[in-house]
Amino acid sequence: GNMIEFNEAAEKMGADTMRWLFAGAKPEQNLLFGYHRGDETRRRFLIPLWNVYSFFVTYANADGWVPDGTYLDHLSPVEGNAQLDRWIVARLDETTLNVRAALDEWDAERAVGNLELLLDDLSNWYVRRSRRRFWKSETDEDKQAAYATLYHVLVEFTKLLAPFIPFVTEAMYQNLVRSVREDVPSSVHHTFYPSLDESSLDHRLLDKMRLAIYAAALGRSARGTTGKLRQPLATAKVFVGTQQQRDDLLELADVLAEEINVKEIEIVSEVGELVSYRLMPNNRSLGPKLGSLFPAVRDALGALDPANAAAVLQAGGTLELVIDGQRISLGSDDVLVQTEPLGGLAVAGEKGVTVAVDPHLTSELIREGYVRDLVRGINDMRKKAGLDISDRIELGYVADGEVAATFEAFAEFINAETLTVNLV
Repeated sequence: GNMIEFNEAAEKMGADTMRWLFAGAKPEQNLLFGYHRGDETRRRFLIPLWNVYSFFVTYANADGWVPDGTYLDHLSPVEGNAQLDRWIVARLDETTLNVRAALDEWDAERAVGNLELLLDDLSNWYVRRSRRRFWKSETDEDKQAAYATLYHVLVEFTKLLAPFIPFVTEAMYQNLVRSVREDVPSSVHHTFYPSLDESSLDHRLLDKMRLAIYAAALGRSARGTTGKLRQPLATAKVFVGTQQQRDDLLELADVLAEEINVKEIEIVSEVGELVSYRLMPNNRSLGPKLGSLFPAVRDALGALDPANAAAVLQAGGTLELVIDGQRISLGSDDVLVQTEPLGGLAVAGEKGVTVAVDPHLTSELIREGYVRDLVRGINDMRKKAGLDISDRIELGYVADGEVAATFEAFAEFINAETLTVNLV
């Protein structure tokens, strides 16, 4: 159907912004309110929600896609994308259970927190990682699966959100559901609230993707210390503590490589391959607490295996020491963990996961970085020319030497990323 314009939707967002702000507030604290807080709430949740909805409607209209109510029959034939589809549906189901449990206890704040986490995963992982599936010209089974999955999640998400933001969700429901089917309730507020059996939840897949998302975030954080955010790099090494985690990340190595923007992912079993650790007692925390035992505790910390001790502390555990027959427990607030990256690596780590990125560049990597910048520039030109998202273009360039060689070597990549049908 025809999506209402954003300006019209913005009028509906006023009251919904108030409701979302109040529903997510901590009841034991004063609620600060004003235009700034309202704008912040709109930017944090309502506008990103509308952007995902708008993304779907724009592409569905361009392709003439209509739902047939059988999204589970449309799993992608592409293994990685099929897993991505199953995961976002599992995240929807997990959120449904969590929100129902919170509302059963009248805990609107917890419900809002869970709904915001789902939107973050939907927008910043599922839709972003699926963009090419919607962009591509051919309407194959993979593209059908992307449409069917995103449609299902949006419709059920709209129902979950309806009591909190009734006006925006009603506009979404009328367009997503009522415009294509007559045998449905006339309003989102006439539908049953979503529910499901907890035994159907795929915890293994949820844990696996949650770990990959976390490792990717650490990889981007490590890249941030190099100043090379967009430049493709050669290698990222990832340490995780258990064999199950290593197996999970190996299965998602291609995803991690793309997210961290490196050519290769290496999963390591020893964090000592990436960093060296030094344990120091936190004088401010331990000095007053330990008194005369402080020097002995400092010496005992120095005698521990620093890598193992750091892994325990980063995972939220405690170090157990016995000093003069007295048992002392030290947590992450009591011990300062100093890290030193090895071999010029850029490193970020937390909660038992460490990611190290090699910042050294080769001529091939520099050339690929140039092509990425080139593609961004061409797509900016597409927007400024007022082209539709599905319009194909002809692209001409004048260049010689290294630049011309780069165009020729990456012609297929440039064509795919800019919807170019003729590069001359």
